[in-house]
Amino acid sequence: MPDDSPRIHADADDALAAVRETVRRLAWPGGCAWHGVQTHDSLVPYLIEETAEFIDAIERGLPAAEVASELGDVLYQVLFHAAIAERDGEGYDLGAVAALLDRKLIDRHPHVFGDRGYMSVDELHAEWERLKEDAAGEARGSRGALDGIPAGMPTLARAAKVVERLKRAELIDPSTAVGTSQGLLAAADDPEGQRLAETAIGDAMLALVTRANAEGVDPDRALRLATSRMAQRVLPEE
Repeated sequence: MPDDSPRIHADADDALAAVRETVRRLAWPGGCAWHGVQTHDSLVPYLIEETAEFIDAIERGLPAAEVASELGDVLYQVLFHAAIAERDGEGYDLGAVAALLDRKLIDRHPHVFGDRGYMSVDELHAEWERLKEDAAGEARGSRGALDGIPAGMPTLARAAKVVERLKRAELIDPSTAVGTSQGLLAAADDPEGQRLAETAIGDAMLALVTRANAEGVDPDRALRLATSRMAQRVLPEE
């Protein structure tokens, strides 16, 4: 369905410079008292909340102006953290954040900015791991399959990340998982099949959460422990 909402445009350089100064004024001494006492730690709940609201706007298919507003709230968090770092003399500011990101993107995409040529998605996954090792000064092949996955990720998102990493490392084959419906796997090759699979899996997950409630089990903890058990079973012993 085409998006008929009005287009919102502004000069990016001017707009970013203006909002950066707005946030800096709020966070600097003499600005807003609330902003002045915030720290990276105190802002974590807001970063999570604003990110969740942006995701919700996407999934609900809200108009472009509302999606842009929610994404702006995420940008505000980035600007706020950078302003705190600059204000408190932590050794970096927004310019440094942007420069580091730009360098990282270029370094990790030699097939676009270098002479590597076209690479498939599977080749890119392997290449990114090698590039991360190089950036960290680590020996090739030294990174474990699950290295770099934040322990503080939401449990379900972390479980999905662990499964994906183990699949890439060819330590598990999700298509052979117990309880996997071959019919759903076959149907997931087309958009309608993907929608049906998503619905069926969502219903099955909700049924498990409902069962956990009936059994007095914390589903978040149960999934954390199950993810750890799976990793311990399939990861090679060092």
